[in-house]
Amino acid sequence: MNELTTLHDAITATIKAAMPQVETVEAFPEGLDGLTKPAIAFALTGMDPGADPGDGRSGVKVTFEARVLVDANLPHTPLAAVNLAAQLVDLLRLQAWGLEFVEGTTAVRAMPTNVSTQSLHYLSWTVQWQQIIYFGQEEWPWPNQGPGSLAFGFAPDTGPGSEDAYQSPEHMQ
Repeated sequence: MNELTTLHDAITATIKAAMPQVETVEAFPEGLDGLTKPAIAFALTGMDPGADPGDGRSGVKVTFEARVLVDANLPHTPLAAVNLAAQLVDLLRLQAWGLEFVEGTTAVRAMPTNVSTQSLHYLSWTVQWQQIIYFGQEEWPWPNQGPGSLAFGFAPDTGPGSEDAYQSPEHMQ
């Protein structure tokens, strides 16, 4: 499983657990016609270079967009849609989905949108967010060193033959 699949699964599980009143939570759904209960459909909509963590992984700033959909024929639909969007915005606060390769969300915003299909009309809110994802495995190109102590040397007393001039951090003042 790759990072994006793991991330999409974590987003789906987290939203489902936090928002049980939403019947469907899906990444990249193929069709949502016929829904009678609220749904959230989300997708990754952009990727930009992110900061290089310096450990062999690639940092990528991704943008996600989620649509909160509520059947427009239900009573109090506008209030239900905005309440669900607000709940999702709250859930997104610094959300990293429990994954070590993902930084917390930033740039969270929500706005109303309208979605029409051939069979139903939904009232919808769009919620967008960004976060940094690190792809790949951490790399350490130097050989692992066993336990030891850190020692500092100061020029010109460094290098072979000057080991007795080195100082441990505990003895520095």
